Amino acid sequence: MVSGAQLFDSFADDLLGETNIRPLVIVAAAKMDDLLLEVLRRFLLPKIAKPKDPDEILERDSGPLATFSSRIKMCRRLGLIDETLYLSLEKLRVLRNLCAHEIVFDGAASPARDHFAELRRQIVYRDSYKLTWQRYFECRTLDDIEEWQCLLLTLCVLLQAIKRKVTPTSGSRRALKIARK
Repeated sequence: MVSGAQLFDSFADDLLGETNIRPLVIVAAAKMDDLLLEVLRRFLLPKIAKPKDPDEILERDSGPLATFSSRIKMCRRLGLIDETLYLSLEKLRVLRNLCAHEIVFDGAASPARDHFAELRRQIVYRDSYKLTWQRYFECRTLDDIEEWQCLLLTLCVLLQAIKRKVTPTSGSRRALKIARK
C-alpha cells in the first residue's frame, strides 16, 4: 500500500518535471483544490448523505463548497489557513483561471506577471518556502520555471501539512445543547 507521503513525493516529482507554466499552474491548483477538500472533509462533521453518495456540501456541482474558490474562502473563515495563505491561494486561483480560460497565456506578461509577483511576495519570506527550496532545489539559484515550481510546491507542502494536523470539529457544545431541547 502506498503511503500519503509517497503519493505526495510522486506528485512533487511530477510537478518538478513540468517545464511549461500553463500546465504547471493548472496541475498545482488542482492538487491544492484536492488538499483543501481533504482539509474540509477532515474538519467538518460527517456528511449526511449515504456513505457511497457524494458529499452534499463538498462535492457535486451544486454543493456550496464544491469549487476551489469556495473551499479557499471557507478554510479561511474556519481558521484553517491564515490570511497570507488565503491571499496566496486566491492569487493562484486567478492565475489558474487565466491559464485555463485564455487562449494565449504568457507568464512573463501582464496580468499574469503581476499576479505572480504578488504571489511571490506573499510566500518567499515563509520558512516553508526556504525548506522547499532546500529540499527540492538544493539551495541553488532558480531559473524562472523553477521559481514557479518552488512557489507552487511550497503552497502544496503547506496544505499537505495542514491536512495532516487538522482535527475534526465536534461542533459547538452550547449550540448542540440548545438543539437537543
